[in-house]
This record gives sequence, structure tokens and C-alpha cells, in this order.
Amino acid sequence: MLELSQRDARRLAIGAQRLAGPTPKRPTKALMRDTIRHLGALQIDSISVVARSHHIVLWSRLGVHPHEWLYELHGVDRALFEYWAHAAAYVPIEYFPYFRRRMLNYADPNGNGYSERWKQWAKENNHVFEQVLDHIRAHGPVSSSTFDAPEGEPKATPWAWYGNKPTNRALDFLWTNGTLMIDRRDKFQRWYDLRERVHPTWDDADLPTVEEERRFLGEKALAAMGVTTVRWFNDYFRGDWGSRVGPGSISRLVMQQLVDEGTAVPARVEGLDEPAFVHAPLLSQRIPPSRTTLLSPFDNLVWDRRRTLGLFGFSLMLEAYTPAEKRQYGYFSLPILYRDKLVGRIDPKADRKARVLILKVVHLEEAFESHADDRFFLSLARAIDSFREFNACDGVVVERGEPETAARALRASLAELGGVAERG
Repeated sequence: MLELSQRDARRLAIGAQRLAGPTPKRPTKALMRDTIRHLGALQIDSISVVARSHHIVLWSRLGVHPHEWLYELHGVDRALFEYWAHAAAYVPIEYFPYFRRRMLNYADPNGNGYSERWKQWAKENNHVFEQVLDHIRAHGPVSSSTFDAPEGEPKATPWAWYGNKPTNRALDFLWTNGTLMIDRRDKFQRWYDLRERVHPTWDDADLPTVEEERRFLGEKALAAMGVTTVRWFNDYFRGDWGSRVGPGSISRLVMQQLVDEGTAVPARVEGLDEPAFVHAPLLSQRIPPSRTTLLSPFDNLVWDRRRTLGLFGFSLMLEAYTPAEKRQYGYFSLPILYRDKLVGRIDPKADRKARVLILKVVHLEEAFESHADDRFFLSLARAIDSFREFNACDGVVVERGEPETAARALRASLAELGGVAERG
């Protein structure tokens, strides 16, 4: 059995996520498409205190590039579609056949996609579905704001995914069950259209078998993760929610199939109390990680908190919905990837009016503090300067550090690059 140290396992995971070497000097939209095709899913999130998460994930791999490329790949080139894949995500259009069965399961009144409560709501509101579909057939794509709210409608709760408008719920139902697809996004707002208009070449007669679906998604998850356990493997496309790799025993069967055909190699990873598996082609393509970058908390490398803790010893949390006085690291803290370790995090905010990137705090992991030398701070400063440019800012303000020496060292390194803005 293959024996791996924790460091070896981290390096394989980082390499599989295309985060090992330097970012390309001249990124292209074609390279962006290839990157998303390899990742399999690009999680979408609405938090916009800096560039949104889906843009940050691409910046971490491609460097500075036009944000519009992503929306063009989706809404113009039709190279991507939106669906549940780990969470709401951009997914390569080549993956559509392997997500279609999930949609049809939601469309089936006897399927297990929706709870009985939601099935009953849909049954009682069939007229709303007809209203929405009739409008789309006659007038084309719609957004949630196309339809007026009923008189006397109560205010939506903060966690209401679609608000309280029945038409919004119907749009989400029809998207989830594959009747509609997301045609495009305009200022982040979804526009829905009929599936046959957005993806006209698809025919349900070409639906893969369940076994083909599981095999495809299983291999793609393994290739994107590099090294995994069965438990982590099941989380990548979330077999019990966003796709159909399958929970528990099914995931083990899929992994065993990958082992039998030589795609996966069983391994024992230092510090893990369960068997691991490595994507076989990765063993001949090892690149020592040299990149310093910032990661979105929804980055594919770290979106599974258990895996992040198991491989990196790094406890990642999203505190955007935590009261400010109870936050430990900040509203939208971004992990710092330094070569093959997660060594700290920053809490950034883009002041778009002043065109300044504010780092409210730079926090270093206690175990790394004594190793944070000038070379590290200069590489971090370069990453932050690139992030500044990506957020259309002209300067950077470092408010404080934990420890405070980290803030001073980072300010000095940014000054070398000409990237510090004084607090106004």
C-alpha cells in the first residue's frame, strides 16, 4: 500500500486543484473553461464585500483576469450551466448528462427529491407554475422581479432562499426539476428560460445509466481532489444532495471500481484513521507547491471543513452570519495558502468608492508565526497586490495583525511593491 506523509498528501491535493505552480502569465477564457471543467463545479455565492467567491476561486488559479469571462462562458458561450453540485454552482456543460437524472427525480411526483410538504405546496399551487411557464413561452427569459408579489404578502425572512413570492418558489422548483435552466445572470440576478432553449441539443433519450453517472462523477471528483477518503469523496459532488455519486456504501463501491481499473491507488496517510485513495495519474505529475495565494472559504480545496482539518490541520469557518462581536477571524476571512500549508487568514473589504482594499486583520496561525520570514511576507504582499488589482482598487490598507508584527511586516513588503495606501 502507498504510504504518504501529511505533507505528501497536501501536495497531491494542492496539485490536483491546480494551485501548485505560478499563475499563468497570460490567462485566457479558454484556460478558464478548462480550469472549471477540471474542477467540475464552481460554487456560487452572493457575498460581495470583495469579489464574489466564484471569481476568487478563479483568481487563485488564473491570476488577474476579466470578471466578464465567467458570465460569457455561461450566458453567451453556453459552456457552463447552473445546478446543485456540492452547492449551487457553475458546472461544465459536458457534465449535464450526469446531472440530468437528479433533475428528473425532482420532476417525478413519486421521486424522493422533495419533501412531502413541498410536494403538497406544488400541488396546491399548480396555477402558479402554469402562469410562470405561459409567460416564459410567450415572452422569453424572466427573473424573479418579472412577477409582482401578491397583495398583502408578508415580508420575506432573512433566510428565505426565494423570498415569499409564489412565483419565485415556482421558478426555483422548475429550475431544480430541469424544466427551466438559468439563461444568464445580469448583475448577479438569475434569468430563467426553458431548458430546450438554453440547452437545445440535449435529448433525454441519451441519459446515461445510473452506473455510468456514478462512475463519471466519481472519477471527476477523485481527479479534482487528488487524495481522498470515501467520506470526503462523497462530499465533493454531495451524493445525497447535489448529484449521484451516492452516499455511504455506494461511494465505497464506486471507489472500489476506480481501484480495480487502476484509476485510484489505495494509500495510508499519516494522521488519518481511515483508508485514503490517490488519483493514479497524479503520482507521475507531482509539482512541489510554490504558490502563495488567498482562497475563498468556498474554494474547492477547502470547502469540505473535515478534509481541511484532516489534511491541513486548519479550522476553517465562515463568520459572515455570526454577530460581529462573536467573530474570531472576521466577516469573510480568506485562508492564506503558502506553498503546501494554510498558514493564516485575512479579513478583506474592498472600499469601492475610495478604491482601497482594506485588510481589517491579518491573522497568522500560531504554529507558523515563528516561520513567517521576509520571503513569506513578500510573497504574501505580491498575492495581495494582485488581489487588489482584481478588485479594481488602487491601494491597500492593513489595519491590524495577529500578531501585530505580521501587520508591520506586511506593510513593509507592500511598500516595496508600492501598494500601501495611508488611512484617510
